[in-house]
Amino acid sequence: MRWKIIVVNAGIVLIVGLLSYALLSTSLGDVVSNQGQRKTEAGQALRAANAQLALDALRLERWLGERANTDPVRSVFLGGTADARSASATAQANKIRDAAVGEPDFAKMAPSLVLFVDAQGVALGRNGSNLMRGDKMADAYPSLRTALKTGNTASDVWLNRSRHEQMLASYAPVRGDDGKILGAVIVGTPLNDERLTRTSDLTSGHVLLLGLTGGKQLELVAKSGGVSSDVLSAATGSDATQAAASAMTTGNVTTGDTTTAGQIFGASPLTGYGNGKRAVLVSAVPASLVASLAGLLWPVFGVTALGILLVIVSGVLLGNYIDTPLSELEDGLLAIINGRTDLRFQIEHPDLGGLVFRINSLLNALMGVPEDTTDDEGRPSRPASANDFQEALSVDESSVQGQALDPQVAAALAAEPADQYYQRLYGEYINAKRQLGDPVEHITAQAFVARIQGTEQEMAAKHGRPVRYQVQVREGAVVLIAVPLPG
Repeated sequence: MRWKIIVVNAGIVLIVGLLSYALLSTSLGDVVSNQGQRKTEAGQALRAANAQLALDALRLERWLGERANTDPVRSVFLGGTADARSASATAQANKIRDAAVGEPDFAKMAPSLVLFVDAQGVALGRNGSNLMRGDKMADAYPSLRTALKTGNTASDVWLNRSRHEQMLASYAPVRGDDGKILGAVIVGTPLNDERLTRTSDLTSGHVLLLGLTGGKQLELVAKSGGVSSDVLSAATGSDATQAAASAMTTGNVTTGDTTTAGQIFGASPLTGYGNGKRAVLVSAVPASLVASLAGLLWPVFGVTALGILLVIVSGVLLGNYIDTPLSELEDGLLAIINGRTDLRFQIEHPDLGGLVFRINSLLNALMGVPEDTTDDEGRPSRPASANDFQEALSVDESSVQGQALDPQVAAALAAEPADQYYQRLYGEYINAKRQLGDPVEHITAQAFVARIQGTEQEMAAKHGRPVRYQVQVREGAVVLIAVPLPG
């Protein structure tokens, strides 16, 4: 029996576990790997990163514009000789860089270059070095020439392999007292992996890459941290390159249609720097929220296995609980068949105890042996039941049928409150039964009152008068005396 219990229940647990896995796999599949949602997230990552980089440029332009409108900066362009202007430019550039390093807004993007140029875009001097003096910066970066002509602050991407420059540069023109443009101050911040990592951390947290288009594949310039080699390889593949080229052509966010290296790539022109055609920003978003859906749902199998283990343990315990008394009954009946007619079963079991008692009674009846109705101490005893209670309600109707009765007794019963009357009657009845040695454990107050109320209604219907009872003991039995109540 125990193995039947185990196999049936284990099969149920296994079926439930497999169905749970199938249903969860189907319902979660669209959630963790919804390609449309992942594309949207890639686009959101690009927009957030673009906005953060543009905000960095705007903050730097505003800060630099305030510095450019000071007398120490103007004095750089008023030197008597070229050497004096260059020396003054270097000294002032060092001060501006030191001030920028102390700004909280420029944390993790400290300037690597502070450069002064004249009105023609020729370098006067830079921080920390005598290099770049006399370089025609406006020829290398046309956006600088435009800023010098318009007098407006601007930012641009400086990517020049021949000049070994890779930075994000911001310009602030310097005006003289007469409003004429004297030149400009340029601050360049590194465009490297640390910069993109900072941008990713401040926005979406997804992989960010910055590159140049124009070749057969995307040329990567910088990347955020935590990028695997597979993702880097996929970022220069055809899908990411096509998305980048499309983004540069349309000026909008573009996402790839396929999954490469478990990633969905999106691309967007880097805005806020120059004409928006200088570089492309690429994001890589995992095509699925989890590495493996099966790995996510493996606890379902673990729970199923635990359920089967519990079924086995409970099946063994339940089988022993039932099999042990059944085996004893089987062996006992076989012994009786073989001639041991005096054998009776002494099995105490919460569920099979009634069956054992009936088998013993049946054996006594078949063998002609009277049942032992004495208790453990040899006193006559019989089990209490609801029938004992019903039979004990012996009612004497003589008072209702006209025999003499004390009127004061009837008046007292009529005046007694119902709850008090029934409670007193129940107590007297129980005490009388106990005096006679009758069992009273099965007689509850609720059942007694319900039975008394039923008999009172029967008596009232029979005799046409309401009655109440008194308890008396007559000839070894408890009798209820029906007392008619005054009209």
